[in-house]
Amino acid sequence: MRVRLALTGWVVLLVVAWVWGLALPADDLHLDAIPLYGRWELAPIWRLAAPVAVGAAAALVLPELAARWPWRRVLGAVAVTAIGWSLALAAVDGASGFADIGQAYGRHIGLVDDRGGPVAFLRGYVEHQDAVPVHLQAHPPGLVLTLWASARAGLSGAGWETALAMAGVAAAAVAVLVIARDVVSERFARAAAPFVVLAPAAVWHTNADVIFGGLALTGVALVVVARRWPLAAAGGAVFGLSLLFSYGLALLAVPIAVVALWRRRAVLASAAAAGAVVVALPSLWGFWWPDGLAATRVQYDAGVGADRPYAYFLLANLAVFALAVGPAVAAGLARLRDQRAWLVVGSGLAAVLVADLSGLSSAETERIWQPFMPLVLLAGAALTSSRRWLVLQVAVAVVLQAALRSPW
Repeated sequence: MRVRLALTGWVVLLVVAWVWGLALPADDLHLDAIPLYGRWELAPIWRLAAPVAVGAAAALVLPELAARWPWRRVLGAVAVTAIGWSLALAAVDGASGFADIGQAYGRHIGLVDDRGGPVAFLRGYVEHQDAVPVHLQAHPPGLVLTLWASARAGLSGAGWETALAMAGVAAAAVAVLVIARDVVSERFARAAAPFVVLAPAAVWHTNADVIFGGLALTGVALVVVARRWPLAAAGGAVFGLSLLFSYGLALLAVPIAVVALWRRRAVLASAAAAGAVVVALPSLWGFWWPDGLAATRVQYDAGVGADRPYAYFLLANLAVFALAVGPAVAAGLARLRDQRAWLVVGSGLAAVLVADLSGLSSAETERIWQPFMPLVLLAGAALTSSRRWLVLQVAVAVVLQAALRSPW
């Protein structure tokens, strides 16, 4: 009964978001595929062969591999399958399916040299927020500087940018399974593994936010598993580094704090100190993270945030998130009973709710909330007959990829 109610609620949430969105002025929403960003346009059927084949094979094989293979081989299989599934979906759109990072960030690396180099770029980053493209207004300078440095080393273009995205996809999947094994149990993590991979969220896995999420969740995992201060400090430093790529990742401090306080681990102090040092380090060259966040808020409120209605997107954001994690996760949440599992999954949901209430996530959450999704996808471990649910997840993803043309 609970599962039926959860699935009914999942459908109703999507329908209400769609109907309400249709009733609002289109100029307020800035969306052509309500409540998603993009446009509705069917892809050629033959292009769906790869995601159908990869998804079906993974749904059939992954549960068995996750249950029987040695743990490290499971993590390897998860990483490889997550990359294969993401690439198979992206390939439906051809070259445009791999162009977003270059369009949003890569083509703007010339700004670094225009400003006089990385130090001058950092020094004037906040001051010039109104004169840079929208993605740079909304994020710290970490990714632009990374792409600038890699280009100077001879690594650039869609292939390199896609490799970074796939590294983020694999890192996020492995990180949440490591967290689940440490906090809950290895059995739970093995059961969750196929659901972490085969999510509709993979439709949007060639954008920069999966890079940010992979980096941040790796830091979270290192802090969670740390028993001694050096590993905790390393995790804190990695997490702090991720904050130089995206302001919103600060919300992933929630699972760190929840698990650390539950275990009463003093190593949290060393993690926090290391993270704070990394975040503060760019201030030596003129970039102060809190000032960047404040400037982003100003730019957002002066731009699209001023048009998009807060009340509508409180609901629509959650509808898009529900679609991205899929109906199986809604059913899994209804069946999830383990208190330790709720520490992890619940902290991911808490981060989503805070992001929603902040008003800084009005639409486009299929991209923006990618870093939070893997934690919630773990709820699939609570389901029995996993192959049936995985097939449903694959079907939702394939239908989405067939019907939605998205830049991500």
